[in-house]
Amino acid sequence: MFGRYCIRKGNVLVRLPYLLYLQLSVCWICLPVAADWPQASGPHGDFVVRGKAVTDFSVALGKNIRWVAPLPSTGQGGVIVVGDRVFVTSHEPVTADTELGSDIVGLCFDATTGNELWRRTIPGVRETDLSSLFSDNTAASPVANQKHVVFVNVGGSVQGFSHDGDLQWSQRWTPFGRHHARQHEPFLLDNAVVISRVNQDDLPLEVTTKAGAKKLGRAVEYWNRLQKRDMATGDLRWISAAGTSVHSTSMSGRFADGTSGILTGRGGGHQPPEEPFGLSMLKGSDGSVLWERSVKGYAAHQNAVWNSKFAVAFVQDQHLTLDTQTGETINQVSLSDNITLTKQVDGHYETQHGAKLKGVRKPLTYQTNVLVGDYHYFRTHHDYLLGRVHVPSGKVEYLQVPVQVKRASGENDLISWDNAMQNDMKNANGHRVTQDRRNAGDGWGHVSAASPIVVGEYLYMPTMLGMVYVVRWQAPRLDENALVAVADLGPLGETWTLSSLSYSAGNLYARTLKHLICIGIDPQDKVGLSSE
Repeated sequence: MFGRYCIRKGNVLVRLPYLLYLQLSVCWICLPVAADWPQASGPHGDFVVRGKAVTDFSVALGKNIRWVAPLPSTGQGGVIVVGDRVFVTSHEPVTADTELGSDIVGLCFDATTGNELWRRTIPGVRETDLSSLFSDNTAASPVANQKHVVFVNVGGSVQGFSHDGDLQWSQRWTPFGRHHARQHEPFLLDNAVVISRVNQDDLPLEVTTKAGAKKLGRAVEYWNRLQKRDMATGDLRWISAAGTSVHSTSMSGRFADGTSGILTGRGGGHQPPEEPFGLSMLKGSDGSVLWERSVKGYAAHQNAVWNSKFAVAFVQDQHLTLDTQTGETINQVSLSDNITLTKQVDGHYETQHGAKLKGVRKPLTYQTNVLVGDYHYFRTHHDYLLGRVHVPSGKVEYLQVPVQVKRASGENDLISWDNAMQNDMKNANGHRVTQDRRNAGDGWGHVSAASPIVVGEYLYMPTMLGMVYVVRWQAPRLDENALVAVADLGPLGETWTLSSLSYSAGNLYARTLKHLICIGIDPQDKVGLSSE
């Protein structure tokens, strides 16, 4: 690879000896479409929504930003928007540099102004490393309908509130296993919430450690399972028949006949106890198993994405497509052989066809996959590549993207392709809130990362550094022309996030370690509005 940096003048990238060409800033700002974002995976449970939103934005420069509100401390769950309310979680405030935490805070903001309306403490049972790149106690996003909001502390509690902050119900349990990574995102199903937890409420605290969990073994009574609970009362509707790995982001959807289903997975690092490793399709009506598929080598740290025709998954260096109704294999393609790779070479992009991608032992940065139309998008585990698989044909494409863009008012952008700046890991009050030094890295590879979302024609892929790749997902080729912008959620080195974006009423919402952010244009400002 040649030089690492390039600069931008206006909307034009200028090539110098160290410079590369990149289309960064075609700005598409379109008329708002009113809609809620009631759960982490959006209104349809698949991270995909119709609508139009700004694509060129920068918190570092204050460009196309409606408002920014400070958060009490670090947090990882996504932003939930219902009507004029915004719900999000944070770890409890600290008064000094802090490494561990247990209790979290559920917060409600005004969607129009960004003013905080109320906050409630959601207690935890276990302590965890704050701002862990494998998730902390705030990893689960809230879930809300028109009357109620549910906050989950993955450290061992769940509480339901009215939109005015009145407590409706509460439960506690002791999480089983030493895992930081607890990647289930609560979701709505028939006016109920589906959470993930061990069924027993009163396990000893030592089971949250590696040694303590090992004493109890891998018996089914210690398996993590999905639970469906009434949003208003917390009453139990069902417990899933199949186990669910703590690594799995289970996802709901609809079969061709309109009935609901849930795809969930088992397997992954540190040998979670649920078996067999692989996938299960559950019936949304009662949590029973429609089909179960043992998959050798399956690691559950991915979104369990599917539609009415097929389910898709990454298995080592293979991309697997299964029939949604039966779980039988439709096709299987290599993620490393005979691929199309568009990469920077000597100052410009070059595309190689029939290429081989080396070192695909792990195919993706965890939880960065989304299924939209016939395309399965993801970030690779290494080499700073965006990838996509065209499911019907099995065509695999990769596009190299810059790892970071440094922006400052009055200065040209500095773009780096292979070296990332370490993060300060400080909250809005200036306190460092983390333990593991790996938490300050670039957010690619061995990370429980934020999932992308799709709004209309565009896919938004955030990284831990606060970069957001904006891609025209239906582009005929995944090359430099598909990359519309590299936006940011704040100054480089001071911005950290493991949270997906959200969308409602024409605005994007984001949260970082420091801030809650509303991205869009003032509705009174007609400049730049699409005529569509």
